[in-house]
Amino acid sequence: MNGKRRQLGRSCPKLKRPDGAWNPRHGTWYFALPVVGVGGKRSQMLRGGFESRDDAQDAMDDVKAKASKGIIVNDRLTVGEYLDGWIKGKTDIKRKTRALYQGHIDRYWTPHLGHLRLGDLRVAHVSAVFDAINERNEQVRKGRLRNVKHVSAATMQRIRATLRVALSDALREGLVSVNVASLVKLPSGKSPKPMVWTVEREKRWRDEVAKLVEQGKSYKRARDLVPPPQSVMVWRPDQLGVFLDHVQDHRLFALWFLLSHRGLRRGEACGLEWLDCAMDATPPSATIERQRVVVEGRVIEDTPKSEAGGRVVPLGTDGVEVFRAHRVAQKKERLAWGEAWVDSGKVFTQEDGSPLHPDWVSDEFERLIEECDLPPVRLHDLRHGAASIMLAAKVEMKVVQEILGHANLSTTANTYTSVYPEVAAAAADAVAAFVPRAKKTS
Repeated sequence: MNGKRRQLGRSCPKLKRPDGAWNPRHGTWYFALPVVGVGGKRSQMLRGGFESRDDAQDAMDDVKAKASKGIIVNDRLTVGEYLDGWIKGKTDIKRKTRALYQGHIDRYWTPHLGHLRLGDLRVAHVSAVFDAINERNEQVRKGRLRNVKHVSAATMQRIRATLRVALSDALREGLVSVNVASLVKLPSGKSPKPMVWTVEREKRWRDEVAKLVEQGKSYKRARDLVPPPQSVMVWRPDQLGVFLDHVQDHRLFALWFLLSHRGLRRGEACGLEWLDCAMDATPPSATIERQRVVVEGRVIEDTPKSEAGGRVVPLGTDGVEVFRAHRVAQKKERLAWGEAWVDSGKVFTQEDGSPLHPDWVSDEFERLIEECDLPPVRLHDLRHGAASIMLAAKVEMKVVQEILGHANLSTTANTYTSVYPEVAAAAADAVAAFVPRAKKTS
């Protein structure tokens, strides 16, 4: 009309024949249906493009059937709206996991995909998000972005996992027909194998530190600037001995002893209470029942990381002696503080008896490493080292798994164990000695 096209809808004169019957060769069928969306919000669903009345009726009946089963059928539901409702109603996860999911949603999924309708989400959309992350990583590598962290392959796997879990629930509810996040290909996010600070690696690292000092950097700054050979490093037994000798008189020596010999997680050690310790039992042990973790800047107490995380850890004869000495020292602190003492019941506390902040433990560990001038390791790497020392001491793999609190044996074998060079050399000699030879190799 007037050179412009417009939708005539039901008023189109070609929709019906002269006798008043519907013309099957002209127009398409729609249906309109009131539906309930996320949060109980009501809206009108309008779908069209059906070739016949029967096709439209079948589609509408399908929507009604889903609605009768409690499935949200709002076709205007966006990815952002769904993720917002999903995370608010996700009650079957730990608070730390919820905070991780929320961070991924806020930083990646809602900004990039929030405007799309959930039903229109495709593999290409999700892949484009990771393309953007990789592009930013490249800018960071070239130094064009300041104060921006590189996103590792393992982190990208976790970002993708958040959307995959959310879409898995959407698939179960009938909101999507396929979980597109599970179809996106990403580089392997396997954790790096722990690497031992061998004499050669330590020498190379110290030489690099010395070069920076010669260039005018302070020794502390030079230590911070020279990266270790791998993100996960393990001390040699003699290096661990130097550390423990250095912290022998530290008020929390028992903490460093427990972390390095039994491989507890930071939060598990901070959450340990005297009621969990059976030092007079046979054998003496400590039961891991809780952990103190940092979630969105706040410290909370939660159950162990997994079902296997709740476990009984042997203390050993040396461990009992260390714990008893620590308890005597703590009682002296309690007397000194008097009424100001905080009776938290924790094994490891601040001087006034209040619980330790997990981040403080990591900071204090880093400070102590610098004091005794050892090559750097993370606090969590003491856990790797404990596993390696136990295996080097010929403790059975199954026992190591149970002490560390792993759900399966493969995690212990593949992730947390490093072979010390001395152990590997002994194994090689043992194999050679096991094979009988008439002539020895000259």
